[in-house]
Amino acid sequence: MIERSDLFHFSFYKKTHFTGSYRGMRYYITKATIESEPTPKQLAEHANDEEPFKVTTDVMRAYCFPEPYNFENTPDEDKTYADFEFSEKGLDDACEWLNKQYAAREDYWLHTPKF
Repeated sequence: MIERSDLFHFSFYKKTHFTGSYRGMRYYITKATIESEPTPKQLAEHANDEEPFKVTTDVMRAYCFPEPYNFENTPDEDKTYADFEFSEKGLDDACEWLNKQYAAREDYWLHTPKF
């Protein structure tokens, strides 16, 4: 089981990403910026802007993928991810999600190829 203490402290993710593995499942956690639809009020406030108005939000993005390769060398179709609030609670939720991903496919993770 991945423990919350295995994932470092929240402020670490403000600057860089984290990688780890657990019994055949690798994971990668990083800060990501996503675009969302502006509210009608935000659109009205920026109606005269020359550039289209965009709303961005920072999230904690957690990926899991099978061994043996690192994140960059694993095909995107083999990666699963979820976004969480960019906060200490979001990191807690990411840890819980990773453990659920492992539990849901334990046999798959245990039988991934090894180097």
